[in-house]
Amino acid sequence: MTSLALRRFGTHARGALVCLLGVWLLTTGFEWEGRLARLERELENADVSRRVEVVRMLGSYPADEVRGPLLRALEDADPTVRREAAAVAGQVRLRDALPMLLEWLEDPDSDVRSVAATSLGRLRETAARDALVRALGDAEASVRRAAVGALVELGDTHVLVPILGRLDDLDPDVRVEAARGLARLRDVRAVVPLVGRARDDSVSVRQAVVAALGALGDARAVPTLTLALRDDDEDVRLAAMGALGRLGDPSASPELVALAREGEPRTARAALSALGAIAGERALDAAVEALVRSELRAIATEVLLQPTDVATTVALAERLPGDERRDHATALASVVLRRLEREPAPAAANPLLRALRADDASRPVLIRALGASGDVSVLVPILTELERDDEAVRLAALEALETYFRLHPADGRAADPLLAALGRVPPSARERVVRLLGRVGARRATTAVRPLLESRDPSLRLAAVETLGALGDPRGAEALEPLLDADEGAVRHAAASALGRLADDALVARVVTRLRDRAPVHRHALLALAEKALARGVAGDPAQTRAALEGALSHPDRSLASSALLALAAWSTEEVAARLRALAEDPSFRHRDLALRALATRGSDATRTTLRAVADDEDATPRVRAAAVAALGPAGDESDLARLVAWTRTLQGPLASAAAFGLAQRARGLADDARSRVEAEAVCALLSRRDAYVRANVIATLTTLGHRCDGRPASLYLDRANAEAVRAAAARWAHATGGEDDALARCATDDLAPSVAHACAEAPSHRPDTHTDVHAFAGDGRTLLRDALVALRFSDGTALVGWTDTNGRMTWPAVPEGALLLDDPLRVPLQP
Repeated sequence: MTSLALRRFGTHARGALVCLLGVWLLTTGFEWEGRLARLERELENADVSRRVEVVRMLGSYPADEVRGPLLRALEDADPTVRREAAAVAGQVRLRDALPMLLEWLEDPDSDVRSVAATSLGRLRETAARDALVRALGDAEASVRRAAVGALVELGDTHVLVPILGRLDDLDPDVRVEAARGLARLRDVRAVVPLVGRARDDSVSVRQAVVAALGALGDARAVPTLTLALRDDDEDVRLAAMGALGRLGDPSASPELVALAREGEPRTARAALSALGAIAGERALDAAVEALVRSELRAIATEVLLQPTDVATTVALAERLPGDERRDHATALASVVLRRLEREPAPAAANPLLRALRADDASRPVLIRALGASGDVSVLVPILTELERDDEAVRLAALEALETYFRLHPADGRAADPLLAALGRVPPSARERVVRLLGRVGARRATTAVRPLLESRDPSLRLAAVETLGALGDPRGAEALEPLLDADEGAVRHAAASALGRLADDALVARVVTRLRDRAPVHRHALLALAEKALARGVAGDPAQTRAALEGALSHPDRSLASSALLALAAWSTEEVAARLRALAEDPSFRHRDLALRALATRGSDATRTTLRAVADDEDATPRVRAAAVAALGPAGDESDLARLVAWTRTLQGPLASAAAFGLAQRARGLADDARSRVEAEAVCALLSRRDAYVRANVIATLTTLGHRCDGRPASLYLDRANAEAVRAAAARWAHATGGEDDALARCATDDLAPSVAHACAEAPSHRPDTHTDVHAFAGDGRTLLRDALVALRFSDGTALVGWTDTNGRMTWPAVPEGALLLDDPLRVPLQP
């Protein structure tokens, strides 16, 4: 079971949840009915600042829904409100505002003309082009600057020549805007005119011109950019280095290598960064050499990490033996280690072993690199390092073994060296040794681990409990059973989990007896054990077990009843499936949503009938309906695709998110021929929904189906205006459909959200499905989120929006393995 902290709740999140429903009503990512009417009434408010705020909120709606109020706001008596309305009209692309905005271009107030020009650009209506071209001759530089930006937004080929003319504008800010606009237009006809402005008197213009030449990607700019490396202004020189890196032309490498070797730290770092973008042997040589300088080590490391091929990893490892510069050798070994952690390279093992024999100073790093190499032959050399007296080396060997066994299956050869190390490592490292013994799986370790159940160190005691479960030795069960009554909750539940893996029918029978006994016992731990055992098909006396669980379902403690339901759901029999259906259909049952989710993997005709009926029941609570809608994804058949599409289109709030998640799950379950029959246009149309998690799930569906959407490329949803969940899903879509390499490259380096940058950088690989079981905590990591609305995001870009149970637990039967993220959906705004 995984514990996840909610990334968007504050410390007092649980108590604040109900309040959030009101506070965030106007900005939430769910579409709640009735908001717009209230906003329209607010436009009559006498307070100007309130009217401005309301107009700004209208930007969260589609243009056709806010046409009337926005047009009224454009005629408001206060100029501040009118200007805000113009900005929002452009933001939502309200075409009906075009005539009024065109009139505003002739207004005596230059601020009004500037706002009008900017908004016309956002409308992207070619009918505004001629008026905007005329505005390029406005007497006010601010208006000319806005007109340049607006014409760039139009983006058609006819705007190039007028914008080129502004490269000679008297105002340097306009020239800067023109250069930046030409970079965005990506029309190589601008290269020669830009080259002509590379020696502009204004530093800011030269800097913008150099950056634009890099963005255009035309090799004709290389000589000009190389000359700019000698500009009097440092910022221009740095911009030139960045531009040369973007062009990727190797002919610029010699100049950049010289700057990397001889330049001041800031210059050398920029030169190394550019060389990393250009790549090639010269870049690697310069970066390896730069590791000597402590102030350059970070950027040199990043450059050496950029090539993703295994051959580069091996080549860098080959440089290690014989390197006598202590700091340099350690830094290079650290680079090799990081590359191996990203992708193992068994061929790197031999040079690492040679370096290990020759270099004592870098030994800890080299040992860790061996563990990450992916070569099975390194196990014995790593185990040998456990015998050394140097504590840092022994700890490095433990870390190497942890990495090794993440890559390779259990190997009994490690048991005896680890048992010997158990008494030699410092107390702080004993927990790691114990957990490694569990990974190795040698049952002879049981004797050494059992006494640690009495340790005063809570972490070591917990590790011993979990290791005994992993070893699978029945002798461990005898020692663990008394811990079901331990005072510490973590120990109790770890013991229950471990015993669930070891339990036989006799142990389950004893647990059932204790559950039915009225004596005070920790029933949650007993139910957790039963759940694990039942999932393995170990049920003791089935009739007695069923009776005990049925009794717990009606327990007045809702959290206990919830645990009983999940234990029952783990039991894969048709009788249990029938009981789950009955509970799911019973309006009086307190945990219908859990029963419905449990049916997700029991895709029979009877189950589908139940799920469809509950999903369509408007008298059921949103929590219950959402569970039914989502469960129909994996449990449904091909005919349910149309239902899920319709529900995604018409339902509101969490129900729409659940329907979109179910749609993504159903798409994953289709055979290839069935996927080809799915109507792409119907799914693409769902992208108009502005709920962030609806959109993320729809994008994940399109990724699975391999569909593109006309006029809506994946790169559109990589824009930072979209929520993190949407951008992460869009990155996977872009990889799946192809043709978005530039956008993915920019996202990989520029997006500040790690989940998005990673999704952009690496094409998703196929991952096996796994059962997900999490406990949700608030952002403080301590407050359990009971009965809370959360969004659980999975590695395929999908997001399950639903309620945790009374124990703060959320489960789902089949999602791809990978990282999990927990969001607060109430804090995610509507999407563009």
